[in-house]
Amino acid sequence: MSEVTLTRGDLEALLADPSPERQAEATGKVAAAWRAGTLEPQARAAAEALFRAIARKAAVTVRATLSAVMKDAEDLPHDIAIKLASDVDHVALPVLEASSVLTDEDLLGLVLETSSAGLSAIAGRTVVSERLSDAVIARGDEGAVARLVRNPGAQLTEAALDRVADDHGRSPRVAEPLAGRGGLPSRVAAKLMAMVAEQLRNHLATRCAISDDQLADLILESRERATLMLPHGAGQDLESFITDLHRAGTLTPTLIMRALLTGDYLFFETALALRAGVPVANASALIADPGGGGIARLFAVAGMPEVQLPLARVALMAAEETELRDAPGARAHYRELVVERILTGFGDRVDTESVDYMITKIGRGAAMAGGAH
Repeated sequence: MSEVTLTRGDLEALLADPSPERQAEATGKVAAAWRAGTLEPQARAAAEALFRAIARKAAVTVRATLSAVMKDAEDLPHDIAIKLASDVDHVALPVLEASSVLTDEDLLGLVLETSSAGLSAIAGRTVVSERLSDAVIARGDEGAVARLVRNPGAQLTEAALDRVADDHGRSPRVAEPLAGRGGLPSRVAAKLMAMVAEQLRNHLATRCAISDDQLADLILESRERATLMLPHGAGQDLESFITDLHRAGTLTPTLIMRALLTGDYLFFETALALRAGVPVANASALIADPGGGGIARLFAVAGMPEVQLPLARVALMAAEETELRDAPGARAHYRELVVERILTGFGDRVDTESVDYMITKIGRGAAMAGGAH
């Protein structure tokens, strides 16, 4: 395409029409020619001078047209980008979200003064640095934070995610994208689950005829089942995940047994090792003979209730029979087998009350999980 000869007088003549709509149309044409590189050097310089004048005093419609065309222009003069980004929302939003001309320092300043919509635009940029993410979060705007945590290009530290959970974890608008974010630390995920559990408790307590004990059991079961889903989707290795649970005081015996009865053998093995303070390899060796005394010693050191030991032996024997350790796909068969053995094979080896308790708290959940696969 040949270069276009255009003087500043020509450019001003294009905008001489008093109609903002026609001025906007002319601005769009000039800006498009500038972006396409079809203007001669003098005309290009004249166009930039005109853009500065438009950004300073033209009607909003004209300024918005300039912003829409130039929002992602990599060679847009910095002063024009700043002027447009500092304008009213209709003008500023495209540049705030798309302009690579704006530096982190520019954006950090703009975060402090922009509107809620402008904050959301910044939160949706292709890349949002940790510093910029922190600044957006600090503004406390729920909509902007929701967009930030939904944005895979937003770099968020664990401290930032923790603050989001604290400040907005009870809001579904933020909690849902936060929970679905890849690499979510288990501590943050656990915090979200605790908040959801609290909301569920409040909802059920005011609307359902349910005893306090039943309500507590329901909340515990929901939290533990959700917890066992986290290691496979939280972007964190299993041992670190279990360590976080232990530090938070949520690595309970019922959680460990629930893991075993639902087929998460590695969780069970690693959790027992951590509670007992022994290497995982040592725990594995003690668990390898379910009928022997090793598992009993491990249970004792790990502080597991002795009443759960017979149930653990049954589940571990089923794990051996279904080759659970080597074939994750065998979990459905394993779950069915465990529940069947609990119901038909215990005999006098454990008291009726403890069997009923474990079947209610864990066995039923295992059977439901098995039916879902």
